[in-house]
Parts: sequence; C-alpha cells; structure tokens
Amino acid sequence: MGLLLPAVMRSLGSMLLFASLLALPAFAQAEVPAAIQSKLARGINLSFWFTYRDNPQIDPNLFRPDAADLAQLRRIGFRHVRLPFERAWIADASNPSRVDAARAGEFMSSVERLAAQGFLVVITLTSTTDDINRMLTDKAWRDTVAALWWSLAKQLSSRVPADKLMFEVLNEPATEDAAASVALMQTLAGAVRDAAPQHSIAVAGHKYSSVDELVTLKPFLDRNLIYTFHFYEPMNFTHQGAYWGWPMWGKLRGLPYPSSPALVEPLLATLDADAQPHARYYGQQEWNRAKLAAILDKAAQWQAQNGVPVWCSEFGAIKTQMPPASRAAWLRDTRELLEQRHIGWTHFDFSQHMGLVDGAQGQRVWNLDAVKALGLKAPDTP
Repeated sequence: MGLLLPAVMRSLGSMLLFASLLALPAFAQAEVPAAIQSKLARGINLSFWFTYRDNPQIDPNLFRPDAADLAQLRRIGFRHVRLPFERAWIADASNPSRVDAARAGEFMSSVERLAAQGFLVVITLTSTTDDINRMLTDKAWRDTVAALWWSLAKQLSSRVPADKLMFEVLNEPATEDAAASVALMQTLAGAVRDAAPQHSIAVAGHKYSSVDELVTLKPFLDRNLIYTFHFYEPMNFTHQGAYWGWPMWGKLRGLPYPSSPALVEPLLATLDADAQPHARYYGQQEWNRAKLAAILDKAAQWQAQNGVPVWCSEFGAIKTQMPPASRAAWLRDTRELLEQRHIGWTHFDFSQHMGLVDGAQGQRVWNLDAVKALGLKAPDTP
C-alpha cells in the first residue's frame, strides 16, 4: 500500500512536514461516503469556465454556463459537475503558495452556487505540461503547489460541506514516470487532506490517466479516496478532427463506430494519403462494444481487487468530424458499460468540441442524440 505523505507550506511561507496517515486521526481513515459515490454516478465537465481565462478565443458566452444552463443540467439528470481551475490563474502572482484573493473569491462563490443547485462539485487542478513537469522534478515547487492547494482547500472546506464538494488533486499528470506521478499525487492529496479532513479526494494514474495507468496504482492508506481514469478509446475515433495532440488526428474524419474494413474502405479516398493507413488500421481493429468492454473490465477488476471506488472523470468524442450516429453509439456503449460495472462517469464536455450544447448563453442548441445516448432526460425547449 502506498503512503500518503503530505508536505504543506503553512503561513508566512514556513514548511511543515506531516506524519503519514498512519498517525492521523480516525476520520482520515473513513470510507468514501455512499452519498458521494451515488452523486458520482452521472456528471458533466464544465471545463472552460475557470481555464484559459487569458485566451481571447474563449468566449464566455459560449463556454461558460449561466443559471438557465445549470438548471437544465440538473433537470436532465446530472448529479455532479467537474470544475477544473488553472494553477497559474488562481495563484497569487507575488506568492504562488497562496491563492489570489479576488480570483479565489470568484471561484469559491461559483462552487457555492453549484452546490446550492444540488450538485456535488468536484474541483480539479489543471496546469500546463511544463508546469506539471516542474512539479514532478522540483520538490520546492511541488511543495509550493501543495501549499496553494492547502490554502484553497482550507477556505472552501469551511464554506461547502463534505457531501457537496470533492477535491481532485491533479488532472492528467502527463509523465511516463509512474513513481514521480505517485509522489506528486501523495503530496497534493496530503495537503488537501490536512486542510479538509472530512472531504473526499480523487487521485489518478500517470500519463493521461487511462485505464492502463489506473491499474498500476497501489491504493493509498487514506480510505476516503476515489481513483479516477479517463476513457477515450479508440483515440483515432474519439479525437478525429482534433486540432491539438497528434497532428494525424486533424487529418482523420468520418470514421464510423463500430468499425470494420468494409465500413472504412469507402472513406479512404477522401483522406490525405498519410492518413489513409491509420484509417484502414482503425477499420481492421473492428472496434465495437465488446472491445470497449474488455478495456473497462480491467478497471472493474482493479476496483474489486482493491475494494476502492473508481470513477471515470472524462469520456467523450469530438462531434464535428464524425457521423452523428457513430458518436451516439459510442457514447451509449461506453455509458452503459460503465454503469454495468458500477463506475460513475463524467461526460466531457458541456460545451465546445465534445460538448452537449452549441450556441451562446440563452441560445443553446442541445445535441439530443447525445443526451439520449447518455440516458438523460430531454432538455426543456423554449
């Protein structure tokens, strides 16, 4: 079993190293409450609300939910929201171990508003790859980020009760070094646990937190932890048309799900020559429900073997470059397979490229096929 060794910078920049969880009071050993696990059953990411705040291309009216949006999300059946925030945005520029008062105030007020609507709110630290690499390799910087987490968690845990707020310590620690990722997770989770003894915490595996990374983890001693993974298999299907990541994704389009050589063959002539072999191979792989099930079985088996809760905090598919029926079929299969394995899920995303809605605030157009595939109620129409 892995130890959870918190290292948190306290007031005036002093550093205190806490004992392992073996020495903590009994409340740190409590199981994840059933109410939290129930609310994790169905949720949605609100990923562009407190991220990319300095990017002028991120139009708040398109990407951030208003009161009407939140009411719709609650009515159609979502029980939790996952709310990422950027480290650099919320940190005090003059002292990155502390939160910026004004920005943290805005963030915490939004968390309180979401909780008042009946959602469990999962807040998630995100950062750039370079910043995460610094956390992984620079102990002083890792402790600084832990102190930032402590500062935010201490304030939020006093304002939002443990049945309405959960802390996910880091989104996708993009590193091949599993041991370094575990050490970072332990440090950040330890800081949050010291600041918020009663609240549940989520941790993930290394790289991009897929099932394969989840099953390499050894559960920490803290019993009030949830273990999370992301699911985008197969990537060439879910990420076709992506403008980020692997450049080849931007050249793929029209790939169907389920896949077969016969279904993919007519598409090849429409693709760039260098993309054709990848599309052909996707057809040869014959992706279908059974193949998805085999991957998710590994997560379910790890959950059962370790007796800990597992949660899929991201799954989704880009809607702009794939057949709508294929997207709906993949969403339906993935959602049903997760539910059959008693794994809660959080769809990615509310808006933007994988979102359930298009259009600006007050003019939302819901993707009804996707909503249905997720087993949700139809949204109200104007």
